[in-house]
Amino acid sequence: MDNASDDSIQGATMLPEEGTDTLAIPRLRVPAEAIEAFGNDLADRVAAYAAALEAHRFSVGEPRPVEHPLVEAIVAAGGMDAVEIIAAPPPPEPEVPPPPPPAPPPGEITKLRLVEALGAAGKLREAMALLKLEAPATDLTDAELLLRERWLAAQKLNLLAPEVAALLKAIGIDSSSLIA
Repeated sequence: MDNASDDSIQGATMLPEEGTDTLAIPRLRVPAEAIEAFGNDLADRVAAYAAALEAHRFSVGEPRPVEHPLVEAIVAAGGMDAVEIIAAPPPPEPEVPPPPPPAPPPGEITKLRLVEALGAAGKLREAMALLKLEAPATDLTDAELLLRERWLAAQKLNLLAPEVAALLKAIGIDSSSLIA
């Protein structure tokens, strides 16, 4: 007997046959790989063990025959006719990693990164003055109000958008220099 069959009783279950009462001899459900671990001699081993147990019934002082736990379970269930072979489950599907996030459109930058770049260039105050963040809405043109509200609402900005490019150009920054 090889090591592959040592644990071959794992996964075997006893179930009553369908359509019978619960006192009937249950069927033994055995995974196919457990059966395959024994090769071609499982049925012979079951028959030999059943015969050894029958002979032992009339012996006195002799130890009970011992066999592999799966063979003993098959004999206890009623022999090979009581075995239902369970097909091995299919191997699990390999996990497919999620696709990488799409690349941002050219010119897209987070507002934080833009603020950091403007601060590093010493142009943040000029940009904030052009956005007129402190001015009442009634004092702004529609275009100025729209630019300010977009700035306040945005998490990301497109440096290639005409209004952003114009704002950066007005403070002396080339928007293409900020595109990574």
